[in-house]
Amino acid sequence: MKQKLREFLLLNAGTLLVAAGVYFFKFPNHFSTGGVSGLSVVLSPFLPHVSPGTLVFVINMALLLLGFLVFGKGFGLKTAYSSFLMSGVIWLLERLCPLDAPLTSQPLLELCFAVLLPAFGSALLFNMEASTGGTDIVAMLLRKFTDLNIGRASCCATSSSPWPPPLSSASRPGCSPSWACWSNPW
Repeated sequence: MKQKLREFLLLNAGTLLVAAGVYFFKFPNHFSTGGVSGLSVVLSPFLPHVSPGTLVFVINMALLLLGFLVFGKGFGLKTAYSSFLMSGVIWLLERLCPLDAPLTSQPLLELCFAVLLPAFGSALLFNMEASTGGTDIVAMLLRKFTDLNIGRASCCATSSSPWPPPLSSASRPGCSPSWACWSNPW
């Protein structure tokens, strides 16, 4: 019983860290660092009557359905729970704590929080064999159908997507965003 409670609390903590990083730092700064939340940042100006949180929810649910179709019923109840929780928390924050500007005037500091909070939250979730859905599901599909490990599959899912690549992919001029997934730099 204690182990189940601990797992439940860690699942919620990881998901809330991801949601906080996305809502408080990524959305108001319009950081498009990849993934479903990055896609929602890019698409929201073109869909003025749809909030970024709603876009995250719709895209996550479509990918979650794909995950269930490919992996079956056994496909992570934890992932489904985290995906719903993250989308719900972001939707709730949009109503309870609307933001129309960044929290600080320090974009680099905001970027650090926009990256680190979701990274720590995702690490908690991955260690429990869960995720918040989104491109993590794409990574799980890549891992299933290729010989990529989950780290490289996650990199590919985020940086090879049709939306802007992560900021780090610009560090190697002349290469496509997915260079890190398929080439072996060592």
